[in-house]
Amino acid sequence: MKKKLISAILCTALAVSMLAGCGSSSSTTTSSTEETEEEAAEEETAEAEEETVETGEAKTIAYITPSTTTPFWNWVQDGIEAQAAEAGYTVQVYDSENDSATQLKNAQNAITAGVDAIIISPTDSASCPAVQEEAEAADIPVVICDIGTDEGTYLTMVSTPNYDGAYEVGEYLAQYLIENGMEGSVGEITIPLSRINGQNRDQGFQDALAEYGFEVTTVLEGPEQTMDEADQKARNIVTANPDLVAIFANYDQATLGTEAALEDLGLEGQVLIASFDGNPDIVEDLQSGKVLVCGAQQAKKMGKESVNALVSFFAGEEVDEEIFVPTLLLTADNVEDYLDVIEEDICGLD
Repeated sequence: MKKKLISAILCTALAVSMLAGCGSSSSTTTSSTEETEEEAAEEETAEAEEETVETGEAKTIAYITPSTTTPFWNWVQDGIEAQAAEAGYTVQVYDSENDSATQLKNAQNAITAGVDAIIISPTDSASCPAVQEEAEAADIPVVICDIGTDEGTYLTMVSTPNYDGAYEVGEYLAQYLIENGMEGSVGEITIPLSRINGQNRDQGFQDALAEYGFEVTTVLEGPEQTMDEADQKARNIVTANPDLVAIFANYDQATLGTEAALEDLGLEGQVLIASFDGNPDIVEDLQSGKVLVCGAQQAKKMGKESVNALVSFFAGEEVDEEIFVPTLLLTADNVEDYLDVIEEDICGLD
């Protein structure tokens, strides 16, 4: 009887011990689960913060444009602002008014304002290095969008292959002249030849003509790049070349000024117009036959690619030193096929 009593007491003690042990185990599991959930929440927060940095949210870009009154740069700006909005960036636009001193001051102001990056379309290639030096000293990445620079450090250069684009225009013009039995001299109105893109554009066109036996006899620069200036230069070319068969107006305002001059002189349709850049007026003139061919730069796309390069940079990805956005060879025969592309990547048609 005594043994049974002791056995019962031991069993009771063991049962109590087991119940206490179960309670302790349950408490430990709950505590461990809470810690795991807290760690997971902390990891998610850290990942979210890292993703914010990688996507470049809240970044501010300065776009230093040569001029806000030149349509081409307005379309580049449109591309920059559209892509920046998609990336969550803010854009500050600085107008250099086609003056290199103003351009440098703009860069200094942008740096003082604390921008995270600079996109610049230089007023000329020789003046750009001064801006690059200021940005490099402030550890601010620079994307050069069109024109080009003589030297210096930059993240990437987004540009049109001007030589290739102008060569295609020259080749098309030369073949057209031959096919239609037209012989004579060719004139050219260029953007400033102090710009690398101007040099390449001029050389590509001249090389193509030379291969087909034609010569550019008169080259006049348009430093102001206005329609009135081009009108006068086109008249000068006509006067200097009685056998003139075509003019290569290698920027938009030069094309429009040349059209006005030839119409006033009664030479519309007799002297052909080859164009470069591309805007809504040029598209209409291709459709009507006033302009034979245009090497159309994709201005809006260049702006978009400039922002994309910065998005990649801030995400820690490698960025190519050069990004080429090709021209589109628009003619009266194919312009209707490119209207959607023109709207999206060149200039818009509204």
